[in-house]
Amino acid sequence: MKKLFLIFPICFFVFQGLCLEISIDASSFKNADKTYLETYIRILGQTVEFKSAADGSSMLQAGVELTIILSQGDNIVSFERFVLNSPKSKTAKDFLDVKRFALPEGEYTLKLEANDIHNADNKLELEKKVVVFAYSGAIHLSDIQLFNTVTTGEPDNILAKNGLLMEPFTYGFVGAESKVLNIYCEVYKNNELADNHFIRYAILEGYSDMEPTVSFQKFKKLSAKQTEPLLLKLPIDKLPSGNYHALVEIFDKSKNTIETRKIDFVRSNPEFDREYWMSYNKDEDYSFVAELSEIELDYALRAISAIVYEPKKSLMNFIIKEAPIRAQKKFLLEFWKENAPSSPEFSYYKFMEVAKAIDLEFNSNVGHGFETDRGYMFLRYGKPSNVLSIDTEPDSYPYEIWYYNYLKETNQTNVRFIFYNKSLVHNDYSILHSTCIGERQNPAWEVELYRKGLEVPNNNAVDDLTVGDSWQRNARRYFNDF
Repeated sequence: MKKLFLIFPICFFVFQGLCLEISIDASSFKNADKTYLETYIRILGQTVEFKSAADGSSMLQAGVELTIILSQGDNIVSFERFVLNSPKSKTAKDFLDVKRFALPEGEYTLKLEANDIHNADNKLELEKKVVVFAYSGAIHLSDIQLFNTVTTGEPDNILAKNGLLMEPFTYGFVGAESKVLNIYCEVYKNNELADNHFIRYAILEGYSDMEPTVSFQKFKKLSAKQTEPLLLKLPIDKLPSGNYHALVEIFDKSKNTIETRKIDFVRSNPEFDREYWMSYNKDEDYSFVAELSEIELDYALRAISAIVYEPKKSLMNFIIKEAPIRAQKKFLLEFWKENAPSSPEFSYYKFMEVAKAIDLEFNSNVGHGFETDRGYMFLRYGKPSNVLSIDTEPDSYPYEIWYYNYLKETNQTNVRFIFYNKSLVHNDYSILHSTCIGERQNPAWEVELYRKGLEVPNNNAVDDLTVGDSWQRNARRYFNDF
C-alpha cells in the first residue's frame, strides 16, 4: 500500500510572481527479487521561468535543479541530484520525469529540493513519508497508480512501463476531460500458486478513512503468471465532482480478501454536476435542512461558500442562483455530512452563529459581511493572530494587515494578508495582496496602495513593483517585519 502522508511544501514567495509547484507521487513495486520505489515528478510550467532556448531558436525552455533524498531516521539511504529540462516549446508547459530507486522494504522519508535555474529566488522544498513493501508472501499487490492518458509504443520513453506509456494526474486531480479512470497495478505470485484468485476494482466515495459507498466496481480473474501487470479501466463520465478513492483488492474463490490497496483522488465534472442538481427532485424530510425557508437557505449557502473547496467550489454560483430548492437543501445537507459526519446538524448551527457575527462585523453596501473580502477570509481561515489597521498615512488609502502564525488549510506559517479601502466607504475593504497559497498575490501591491501619492510628478514610476522610501510609507515594513 502506498502510505502517503501529507505533503509539506515550503514555497518561497517572490515579487516576480512565480511560485514553483511540483506534483510528486511515490509508489512501491517489485522487479524480479528486488523491491523499488518509483517516483513520478511533474513540474507545473506556469510556475517556472521559461527563457529562449540555448540553441538560438525562437523556442522557450525551462529547467529545474532537483535533489531527491531518501532517508531513514538520520541515515541517508539514497541520494540523487540532477537538472530536469523542459521540452522546447513556444509556451510554458508542464514537464515530467520518473526516477526509480532500488530499496529494501521499510519506511522512508522522501525529501525534494527544487531550484529554478533561471530564477534563483524561485525554489521549493517538500517532504513526505513513503513505504516500500516486502512482497514475500504467496500473492501480493503493488501500489496502485492513476493515469490520465495511456498509450502503447515508445518503449524508450522514461514514462513507459510494460509496453504502456502512462501520464499521471497532477495532484490526483481528475478533470472533466477524463471519461475513464485508468488504474495500474501489478500482482506478484509464487510459482506454486494456482490461478484461483480474483481482482475487484472499484471507485468509492470519500477518502480512504471514511465510510465507503461504492460508485462503480468490476471484477477480473487473475492468470497464473508470476508477475501480472494490470491496466484496469472504470467509467467516470457520470461521476459527480467530489472526493473519492480507487480500490483494488485480491480475493480467493472462497471470497476471502487477501490484500487491498487504495489511493485518493479528486474528481471535477461540472457539466454532469449541473445535470445532476437540476434534475434532483427528492425531499430531505428527515434532516435539519427540511424546514429552512428559501431566504434562510440562500443565506446558509452563501455563508458556506467561503469553506467549500474545489472541485465543488466551482458549483456554488450555480447552486445558489439556478438549482432547485430541493437540490439546494440536498447540497447543504451533503456538505455538512461530509465535513462533520458525526454531528452535521450541531456543526451547521455552530457555524451559522459565527457566520452571522461576521456578517454584522464586516457588513457593507456590497452584500453580506461574509461575502466581503475580509469576511470571506475570516470564515475561510479563521481569526487572524494579529490585525494592524492604518488610516493615517497621507500617501495611502486606509489599509489593514492580517497576520496568521499558521494556516492548516495550506500548511503555511507566517502568512500575511493586506486589505485596502480604495473607495473610502465604510467597511469597503478589498484584498490587495497575500502570501497565502491560492489567494491573490499582487507583485505591485505597494504601487496600488500608494497610488494617491504616486500621482505627484517625479514621485515614483507607476509601472514599478515597489515605491520609494518615505516616512509616510510604512506598509512594506509592517507587512514584512511586524
